[in-house]
Amino acid sequence: MIGPILDFDDLRGVSRLGERATLATVERWAKKIGLRYSYDARGGIWTTIDAMNVAVGLTTVLRNADDMYRTEDII
Repeated sequence: MIGPILDFDDLRGVSRLGERATLATVERWAKKIGLRYSYDARGGIWTTIDAMNVAVGLTTVLRNADDMYRTEDII
């Protein structure tokens, strides 16, 4: 894990699909649980801890950077 990012290897571990799980298998699992993800330059997928928490039901919405840094609070 790199900070709040989960890479392809992390997702294989979290999914419990095993070290030999293919990209297609991990993608099917991610789609099944409603996980938002993107592709990396090495042919894998990645996501954030926040997106994972939403997919597994720990939180209901992704945090929005606009909510964290409101201009009204700065001025």
